[in-house]
This record gives sequence, structure tokens and C-alpha cells, in this order.
Amino acid sequence: MLWIILLLGASGLVGGYAAERAIIPNLQYRPGTPNAVVEKCRQAVIAAARTHAAESDAKLVRVDATSAGEMRRIRSGQRAPVEIGIVYSRPSGREARQGVIECRVDARGQATIADLAGAAR
Repeated sequence: MLWIILLLGASGLVGGYAAERAIIPNLQYRPGTPNAVVEKCRQAVIAAARTHAAESDAKLVRVDATSAGEMRRIRSGQRAPVEIGIVYSRPSGREARQGVIECRVDARGQATIADLAGAAR
């Protein structure tokens, strides 16, 4: 009987782990944007995602980011394509958003994002 309880408990833990892993966005790395820039852009996305979560009765679970191609020079600095994956927890369950955004980095190294909501798919 003890073995059955241990087996059920262990399978519940593994099942919970598998369910947690199943909602992780699968980002496609494309070289061109340095990791330091990707991280600055990720931090800008986290700020916007936290605001969105607070406004929509959700909890921000994770934000992943990777390079989505070559950076380009613009008048006010540089433009970096970054693929973002966001996971929210809502009362109805988990929700993942993923897409490529345009992150702008000015001469001081400050990152801003254009439109997080429009980039999600």
C-alpha cells in the first residue's frame, strides 16, 4: 500500500512538471543581436508584461527572449529584432504569447519596445 501511495505521489509530481514544461514557448534563435541587447529588450518587455498582467487579472510567470536577426542602425540608435515568449497565469489557466518584436536601443543603451500586444501571436 505504501508503494502505491509513493508511486501516485511521484507520478503527480512528474505530471505537474510535464504540464509546467508544456507551456514554455519555443523560440527560434537567429543570429545578429548580441545577448546584452536581447537582455535589455527582455527587461523592457518584462515591465510592459507586468503592467498588462496587472490590468487583466493575470500573473506574469515567465518571459523568454532570443535574437531574431541582425540589428539595424536608425537615426536615434539601433533597431533589434527580438523574439519574445511570455507566459501568464490566469484564473482560467496558463496562456502563452510569442512573437518577434522591434526593440529600439538609443545611444545611452536604453531599450524600448514598439508594440508588445501587436507582436504576440
